[in-house]
Amino acid sequence: MTMNTPFALDWSTYLVLLVGGTIILYLARQPAHRALKALFDGFYAALRLASKALQRSRLLLAERNRDVLLAQGREQAERDLEKEFFEINKFVQRDLGGYPHLQRQIQEQVAKIQDDCERSREVPIAEPDWLEAVESVASLKNGDKNAAVNSKILEQIHSSAIQQHKDTMATYRKESSARHSVLKAMTPYWRKLAYSVDEVGERLKEIVTRSQNIDTHMARFEDIIAGTDKAERALKASAITQFLIALLVIAVATGGAFFNFHLIALPMSEMVGSVQRIGGVKVADLAALVIICLEVTAGIFLLESLRITKLFPLIGSMDDRIRRTIMISAAVVLVVLASTEAALAFMRDQIAGDLSNLRASLAGLEAEAVTHGGVNEWIPLAANMTLGFILPLALTMVAIPLEYLLQTGRSVIGSLFEIVLSALATLLRMLAASARQMGKVVLSFYDLLIAAPLWIESMVIKHKKEREPIDSEHTRSEFSKTQGF
Repeated sequence: MTMNTPFALDWSTYLVLLVGGTIILYLARQPAHRALKALFDGFYAALRLASKALQRSRLLLAERNRDVLLAQGREQAERDLEKEFFEINKFVQRDLGGYPHLQRQIQEQVAKIQDDCERSREVPIAEPDWLEAVESVASLKNGDKNAAVNSKILEQIHSSAIQQHKDTMATYRKESSARHSVLKAMTPYWRKLAYSVDEVGERLKEIVTRSQNIDTHMARFEDIIAGTDKAERALKASAITQFLIALLVIAVATGGAFFNFHLIALPMSEMVGSVQRIGGVKVADLAALVIICLEVTAGIFLLESLRITKLFPLIGSMDDRIRRTIMISAAVVLVVLASTEAALAFMRDQIAGDLSNLRASLAGLEAEAVTHGGVNEWIPLAANMTLGFILPLALTMVAIPLEYLLQTGRSVIGSLFEIVLSALATLLRMLAASARQMGKVVLSFYDLLIAAPLWIESMVIKHKKEREPIDSEHTRSEFSKTQGF
C-alpha cells in the first residue's frame, strides 16, 4: 500500500538516493576525515591546554600556600621560643638569683659541720702514771727485803690504778656525752644542708626540663626554616585542627548571639517601635543586632588592648598609656552594654507578663492570672537578667577563635582550592582523552556508512597488486624478444 502524500517516494527513489549519498560520502572521504580529525584534535588540544593551565595554577597556589603556612609556622615558633626564653630568664632571676646567698649558706653549714666533727673527735687517753712505777719495781733486784718493799709498792700502785681507772672512765663518759651532744647539735645543720642541696637539685631539674622544651621548639623552628616536608605536614595538620576548633567555637558563639538577640528583641520593639521596617526587617531587630555587634567590637578592642589577640597590631604597638585608655574605655562600654541588656531582660519579663495578663483577661481568666505569681515569677526574671549580663561578657571571647579562624582559614581554604583545581585538571584530561577517542569513533562510523565503496576499492587495489607481477614479467619477456635473446 502506497502513501498518497506529496513527499511519498517509491523504493527505487530511495535506492537512488542511498547510492548517490554513499558515492558522495565516498568521494568526500578524505576532506571529511581531515575536517573531523581537525575538529576533534582542536577539542583535545583545548581541553589539554585548559588542564595544563589549571595544573600550573594549582602548583602556583600550592607554592603560595606553602610559603604562607611556613611563614605562619615560623612566626608561631618564634613566639614559642620567645616565651620559653622569657620564662627561663624569669626563672633564673627569681629562683637562681639567690644562688650566691644559698651557696654561702651551704659553705657556712659545711664549715660548721666540719668544726663540730673536729670537736666530736675522740681524743686518745693518756698513759697512766703507774706504768713507770711498775717498770721501776720490775728493775729492782730480788730479795726478801726487796720483796716486801715491792709488795707494798705494788699494792699502792694497784689502789692508784683502780682510782685512776675510775677517774678515767668518768672523764671518758663525760667527754663522750659532750661529743654526742655536739653530734646531736649537728642534725639540724645536716637537714638544712640536705634541704638546700635538694632545692638546688629541683631548680636545676627545672632548668633541664625547660632546656629540653627549648630544644624541641628550636628543632621545630629549624625544620620550618629548612622547609621540610615533615614540618609542612605538621603545620598543615595543626592548621586544619585549629580551623575546625575555631569554627566550632564560632558556631557556639553564634548560637549564644542568636539567643541573646531573642532575649532583647522584644523590649527593643517597645523602645524603637515594632512597626517601622528597613528593607523588610524590623527596626527593633536591627537595633538588637547593633547592640550585639557593639558588644563583640568592644570585646575585640578589650582583648587587643590586653595584647591577647593581634587582629589589629597597631593597638598592641601603641604607647602603654594610650593602650590602657583604650582598655578602660572598652571595658566600661562592655559593662554598660551588659547592664543595659540585663535591664532589657527585666523589661522583657515585664512585657511578657503584661501580654500574658492581657491574653488571660481577653480569655476571661483574669482571676487565675492575678493569683498566679510569687517565687515562680522571680526565678525566670533573675535567670533572664543574669543571662542578659553574662552573655555580652561571654561574647567578648569570640575574638580569640575569630583570630585563629582568620589565620588558619587562608591555609585551609587554599588547600581546598588545590584539591578543586586538581580535580578539574583531571576531569579536563579525561574529557580530552574522551574527545580524541570520540573522534576515532566518528571516523570509523563515517567509514561504516561507505563500507560498500571502500570494499570495492580494496578489492580493486588487491586485484591490481596481484596483476603487477604478471605485467612486469610480460614486460620483461617482450623486452627480451626485442633485444634478440
